[in-house]
Amino acid sequence: MKIPISLAFGLACATANAAAPAAPDLPLRVSTWLEQATDSKTCPLVDVWADGNGEIGSGRRVATVWRAREDETGELSDWPALYLSLGGKPLALRRQGAGDVESQTLRDHRGALLRWTLPAERVSARLQLQAPRLYVETGEGWRAVAPAEAARARQGEDSTRTVWKGRLSLDLRGRAWERDVEVVSTCGP
Repeated sequence: MKIPISLAFGLACATANAAAPAAPDLPLRVSTWLEQATDSKTCPLVDVWADGNGEIGSGRRVATVWRAREDETGELSDWPALYLSLGGKPLALRRQGAGDVESQTLRDHRGALLRWTLPAERVSARLQLQAPRLYVETGEGWRAVAPAEAARARQGEDSTRTVWKGRLSLDLRGRAWERDVEVVSTCGP
C-alpha cells in the first residue's frame, strides 16, 4: 500500500509544481481597483519595465508600486506594495522595510535593495536598483538633472521622472524568474 500512496503524493506534487507560473504576465494585467487608484495625480507613480530599448518607459510593464489595498493612508514614497500578475491573477506583495526610496537614493546617489513578499501565494520579489537619474520635463522633453541639483528640482513646479536600472528577481511558487528592468517614477506638478 505504501507504493501507491507515495506515487500519488509524487504525482500531486509534480502537478502542483507544473501548474506554478514560470513568469509574471507581460505586460502586467492591472486589476480595476489598481487602475482606478493610480489614475490620480498622486505622486509618485512607479512602474517596472522589462524588455525595453533604453528609452524611458519602453518595453513591457511587469509591475507597479502602489499602496496596499487595505492601507489607503500608507506612504507611497515607501513603495509599500509591488503589484504584478500571474496567470491573469493580480497580486500585491508587501514590502519588507520602510523609508522613502526615491529621496534616499537620489540624496545618497546610490542604489537600493528592496524586497516584497506574499506568503499566502508563495511569491516573493527582490529588486536590486542602481543609482538613479533624475529628469525634469521641459517644453522640449525630459532634461537630465545633475545629482547635486536633484533635491531642488523635485521641489519645483515641473514634472519629474526618476529612473533606475536594476534587476528584478521573482520566486514564483518555487520557480525563479529574473530580468534586467528599468524602474520609472513619475511625479506631476
